Amino acid sequence: MEPEVKVDVTEAHLLYERGVAAARADNRRVAAGFLTRALRLDPRNESAWLWLSGVLDDPHERAFCLRSVLTLNPHNTHAQRGLRLLETRGLLNGQADKAPAMTLPSLPVETKERPVDRDAWWINWRRSNREWSRSRLLFWIFPILLLVVAIGLYQSFVVAVERSAAVIVAPTEDLASVALFVPPLVPTIEPVLEAEPLAVVEGLTIGYLGALESLRADLRVATETYREATTMLAGGSVGAVAATQRLRATVASSREAMSQLRPPGTLQPAHDDYLTGLNLQLEGLDAVLDFYSGYDVAYANRAAQRFQEARAYLERAQATFATEARQLADLSSTTAQTPR
Repeated sequence: MEPEVKVDVTEAHLLYERGVAAARADNRRVAAGFLTRALRLDPRNESAWLWLSGVLDDPHERAFCLRSVLTLNPHNTHAQRGLRLLETRGLLNGQADKAPAMTLPSLPVETKERPVDRDAWWINWRRSNREWSRSRLLFWIFPILLLVVAIGLYQSFVVAVERSAAVIVAPTEDLASVALFVPPLVPTIEPVLEAEPLAVVEGLTIGYLGALESLRADLRVATETYREATTMLAGGSVGAVAATQRLRATVASSREAMSQLRPPGTLQPAHDDYLTGLNLQLEGLDAVLDFYSGYDVAYANRAAQRFQEARAYLERAQATFATEARQLADLSSTTAQTPR
């Protein structure tokens, strides 16, 4: 009888999987080799004995495998049916005890274990080497996982910037051709409170919205560039840091330019909301850069919170800008059709 080998479950399972794959690919010889090696390491693998019986040609070897399955599990219906089929077809020729032609592993006998085989140095070395390989793999994967988490947290920021950069007003020269379904205009007291003629207020509003559209166009381009640079993790964390810095510079420039604009009185609250949203976006980007410097999750959480707050301010400002643009378009259309 062959000397006992200490069961290495992981290695035996790997060989078993390779053998099953080879059997399914109809590569019977390779499958038999893998399954035999798996059973030498783990003779109590019931499924391995069953698969091995299916890739062998000699009926006595197949019967040996099926009887080994029944030794492990007397209620295995597949093994019972296989033995009955071999006997019915007369392939065993009544020689049930004939030894198989090839050397197959045998089931372990309950005997006193041999200390030398139990502590074989090569088995311990193989196991420790495999564990060290897994540790190195985890060491490389961990920074990548952190980077993916960070990118997921500031995706909300990208969505907020894209929404705030949506077109809210048509070009000034096309205002007369805009046809929108809006309620009839109701005279308000706001033009009187402006202390300026209505035409001046309209001109100031159109100029303000036109200048705002130019700033928001720059934000759209910067946001799209940022998305392309971070979606595929090009350049790793170094590339993400560079992309974040470029986007922050664009947001800061847009905030500075917008602070120089003179909004009409009706748009002053929305103007202030938009500036507040840009300031919160800058704080969120600063938190993202702090995260990359030390991978502290607290900075990532802070960035996500700032981006969410910025989104609320930007969406509220955008709604006001869109309403004002619709009113201007409707007023321009009404004025153009008024008989003179």
